Formats: sequence, structure tokens, C-alpha cells
Amino acid sequence: MRAHRTSQNARAALCGVTFASCLSLFAATAHAQESRETRVELGAYGGYQFGGSADSYSGVVTSSASIEAAPSYAATLDFRVRRDALAEISYSRQSSTLSVRRSDGNFAAYDLLTQYLQIGGLLEFKVPSAQWVRPVFGGTLGATVFSADTTYHSYEEWRFSMILEGGVKFRVIDNFGLRLRARMFFTFLTNGSAMFCSSGAGCGFVYSGTAVLQGEVGGGAYFAF
Repeated sequence: MRAHRTSQNARAALCGVTFASCLSLFAATAHAQESRETRVELGAYGGYQFGGSADSYSGVVTSSASIEAAPSYAATLDFRVRRDALAEISYSRQSSTLSVRRSDGNFAAYDLLTQYLQIGGLLEFKVPSAQWVRPVFGGTLGATVFSADTTYHSYEEWRFSMILEGGVKFRVIDNFGLRLRARMFFTFLTNGSAMFCSSGAGCGFVYSGTAVLQGEVGGGAYFAF
């Protein structure tokens, strides 16, 4: 019980830090209007998303759900708020399979579409010896949408989530660049809830409070205006 409370407090603190960072970026918008680097960046990315599992307990029956690794795609819209920071709106998606195994021997598989809708910020760090290279670090908050399909039923679940990102941007020319990125996704599942439920069909997965963690590596290109 003490370990569970510590985990919840750690997640709450992490969310608070990320949220405060997002607010500070938006508060700097007025300063951005005076910057010669003020611009909008539109990006498209591809990658490979992996991980994502959670365990649950219902009486004496335990269940383990896992999301299979699969390609992922994303789009971003960035607004420069100061010379070294951008506010970012992002959308990403992954089509995969959700497998649920129960200790009583039952097994179920769902065609799963996972979508992330996020808003947050991105910090850039200049490299004095190479102005065309900029390491970046960012954090966003938003929602994860799980959409699952079986032969007879379709389900959709919305959950609160956050993303942490690290990577590097390469400015090829003033209005075009490349961006490599590694991201960690946190989707929070509340205590005593259930996913993929419908009347007459029961629930596909029951869980206690936890977080689904997924990782991603990828890259793409962006246009600056």
C-alpha cells in the first residue's frame, strides 16, 4: 500500500512539473513577437512504437494485457514563443493488436488503434560550434484514445496521458529541417476501472490504478514559416 501511494505521488509530481513547464512556455508568447526567429513549424514523422502492458486482479483471476509493437505516425504544429522554446500541438497514432491473457486460460485479441492528442512545449539548445544542430527536450499533456475492435463489438476509451521527448533537430535550410526523436508515453488508468466494456458482452480488461508505458523512436521533417 505504501509503495502504491509513493508511485501515485511520483506520477502526480511529474505531471505537475510538466504542466508548469507548459504554462511558462505559453506565458512567453509576448516576448516571441519581438524575436526575429518567431515562426510556425509544421512537421510529419514516422517511427516504431513498442511496449505497453498492464496487469489486473479480479478476485482470484489475474489478467495481463499487452500492446504489440508496430509502426507509428505523427504530425506536429509548433509556435515559437521565444528564441529557444516552442509551444507544440501534436497528434500521433499506432495500429496494433491488444492481447489479453487470463490466469483461467482464456485469451482474447483486439485490433487496437491508439491515438494521442497532446499540447505542451519544446525546448531547443544551441550548439555554439554547429548552429544548424539543436538538441531538443519536450513534454506534453493530453489524452490517449484506445479504439478496439472484435468480430462483434467495437470499443473506445479516453484516458489522460503525457509524453516526454528528447531528440535533435537539423536545420537544412532556413525553412526546412529534419528531426530525430525518442519519446516515452504515459497513459494513466484509474483505480477500479475497466476497459472495452459493452452491455451483454462484459469487459475485456479490468484493472487497478496503474500506467501504461510505451516507447517510440523515429524521425521526420518539418517546414518553418
